[in-house]
Amino acid sequence: MFGYVLPHTAELRVREWHAYRAYYCGLCKELQREYGFLPRMLLNYDLVLPALLADGTAHTAAPTAPERCIASPIERRPVCGRSDGLALAADALVLTAYYKLCDDCADERFLKRRAAGALRLLLHRKAAKAAARRPALDAAMREQTAAQQTLEQRKSQSADEAADPTARMTQAIFAEAVPNSRAAARMGLFIGKIVYYLDAAEDFAADTRRGAYNVFALQGLSRAEAVAEAQRLCRMCAGETALAYNLLDTGPCRSILDNIVFLGLPQSIALAGEKRAGPRRGTV
Repeated sequence: MFGYVLPHTAELRVREWHAYRAYYCGLCKELQREYGFLPRMLLNYDLVLPALLADGTAHTAAPTAPERCIASPIERRPVCGRSDGLALAADALVLTAYYKLCDDCADERFLKRRAAGALRLLLHRKAAKAAARRPALDAAMREQTAAQQTLEQRKSQSADEAADPTARMTQAIFAEAVPNSRAAARMGLFIGKIVYYLDAAEDFAADTRRGAYNVFALQGLSRAEAVAEAQRLCRMCAGETALAYNLLDTGPCRSILDNIVFLGLPQSIALAGEKRAGPRRGTV
């Protein structure tokens, strides 16, 4: 995932903001414990959502304690300890990063391909560990990465088809978060589509400039038209996401998840085509 699934921080209460940030910091610590230093450099906010969803639906909020870290060496901040949700998020992040590097090795230009290949080698053993812990998730990631490469090679102009591999990968993560839940899997499917469309809109100019695959460019759209089309598709997917989410009992994490689904996603969709930054307290 790419930093689009965020809360609307201006609408979070102070304790909710601290709880959300504690999960993010907890994910960083979980990555260090299980996978070492390198995967922490790949950390993003998107994987906080399935962590919250897993712990919320299990009605087991992660324990929190004040800690220092590399990003805050002086001030102690609330950090979540071990939880099933954070364990899943760490495994999923390592696998997502690894298969993204595999994809880059297949279709990037020479220098980026070499860099991706070097990083992939560094992550190989860590990805193997995550795969052993999450074999179903690993299989889905591998299969959908191959599907993405195939549709890009034949230059598919269908936005729905282009988004499907990312959607299926995200669906697999959400299926691990809430086992045997069709609602959670469906929620993940449509969030994956949103992530794909927003990423394609943001990368439109760069992809067009270097001749890389971009489904909106292949449809003959201008940048403004691509952003508008991405927003239209995302709004439909956000409606389906909300319908699926409303079928879930998310327990102690409900208020933060409500914010992400009903406020954060619409905010990201409204900002389609713009470069992202992580959420900060007091920002929109």
